[in-house]
Amino acid sequence: MIFNKKQRRLNRIINPKTKRTLLMAFDHVVEHGPVEYEGIDLDPLRIARIAHDGKVNGLIVHSGAARYIRKHINLPLIIKLTGKTSLTPKEFQAVVTTVKEAEYLGATAVAATVYVGSEYEDRMLENLSEIKRQCSERKMPLIGFMYPRVKGKKKDDPNVVRYAARLGAELGVDIVKTYYTGSKETFSKVVLDANFVPVLSAGGEMKDEIEFFQLVRDVMASGASGMAVGRNVWGKGNASSILNEVRKIIHGDSR
Repeated sequence: MIFNKKQRRLNRIINPKTKRTLLMAFDHVVEHGPVEYEGIDLDPLRIARIAHDGKVNGLIVHSGAARYIRKHINLPLIIKLTGKTSLTPKEFQAVVTTVKEAEYLGATAVAATVYVGSEYEDRMLENLSEIKRQCSERKMPLIGFMYPRVKGKKKDDPNVVRYAARLGAELGVDIVKTYYTGSKETFSKVVLDANFVPVLSAGGEMKDEIEFFQLVRDVMASGASGMAVGRNVWGKGNASSILNEVRKIIHGDSR
């Protein structure tokens, strides 16, 4: 059945029994550039091996990295369809990859960013509409990175994060990923507002291990369906051991 094709893909990135997921994100270098991560090995294969060995539910990458990785390692790939660089001040992510190309590259799901509240919100919502159409045709799960960009407000302001997450759920993305609001009490409201889709927290800025593990515990205590971790894992020398601990917190076992 057509529905089952999409559901099978969703079941690869969200455990159908626990309804939880651990994703690893490696789309950072497009938006921030390699200089931002000076001293860190940014080889996509290194990242993919960490993700594979750590038994993550999916690795978020852009199409070029996906093409490179799939030749060597088999793991669920979530291909990012939108992007921007830090060389422009515009808070706008353009569509850089089609759903058709992502599927050809073996994507289990795709992802797209909307900067909710930015002056380019309307254009990104139009792009999201077209991406949703393509996903519907190909039965491809869509993760919406619903990131607030409201003038005069912090990105993690609980009220604007709640609005952004609810917007993604209302517009029909399959999974919402957004900023952590700083406490499990406030993030639980984000989860509740969008409770008809899985809500994931981004990993945030670099933290020490104790602080990071507590963040993961608080995210899960809020009722979230999981996290998308990034530089807090692959940016550290002991990435594998950190990822294993995060997996245990989220899934409660070694999977």
